[in-house]
Amino acid sequence: MQGAQLGRHVVLAEDTALGDSVTIGNNVTFYPGVTLGDHCIVLDGAVIGRPPIRVGITTREINPLAATVTIGAGSVIGANVVLYTGITIGEKVLVGDLASIREGCVIGNEAVVGRNVLVMYDTVIGERTRIIDGAIITGNMQIEQDVFIGPGVNTINDNDVYLKRFGLVPFSVKGPVIRRYALVGTGATLAADIEIGEGAIVAPHSMVTADVAAWTIVAGVPAKFIRNVDAEARQQLLRSVNPQGD
Repeated sequence: MQGAQLGRHVVLAEDTALGDSVTIGNNVTFYPGVTLGDHCIVLDGAVIGRPPIRVGITTREINPLAATVTIGAGSVIGANVVLYTGITIGEKVLVGDLASIREGCVIGNEAVVGRNVLVMYDTVIGERTRIIDGAIITGNMQIEQDVFIGPGVNTINDNDVYLKRFGLVPFSVKGPVIRRYALVGTGATLAADIEIGEGAIVAPHSMVTADVAAWTIVAGVPAKFIRNVDAEARQQLLRSVNPQGD
């Protein structure tokens, strides 16, 4: 821990591992099991490694066992962010102010989780994916690399909540899958257990209730096929991420 800069009223657990040249703001709390990589920045008021707490009235069971939080080198954790335990964050990840990331999540290198974004439990976010301010990313969801999710997008992991919330049917949830290069426009809603195909575009404020084929554009309530993604735009995108064409 060479060259670390710690603000006032920083609370470190006994096993907190801080990398070199980290910067910690004021009033930051580290729970046990946190490893912070070199050159990371954690801004004022953040809570890192918060354990989930169940009061006995919720439907979903919570694993009470202690887990770890690993934050890769060069990442920035914004002001008043809450990171739960059991999280792995890659290198050069930006987590915006007021975001909350629940237990069991994995976030790939160079991803962006915007301001006031909620990422629920056991969700995977791929490398370089951008999730813009105010989006709600549901539990048990998979988002591949290079996806763009616009402001205020909502996602759902349970289409049978009517009886499930009372414990009358077995509990199970599955969020949407969003394949690489897809774009989900501002204010769209994605239903549970659907797939947004590679390179697909969901228009703003659409309600998507069924799978969306790769490289297509959908819009409306419910969302319907509009047209295919422009072929030249598709090739331009693919060349930019794979110049060698392998």
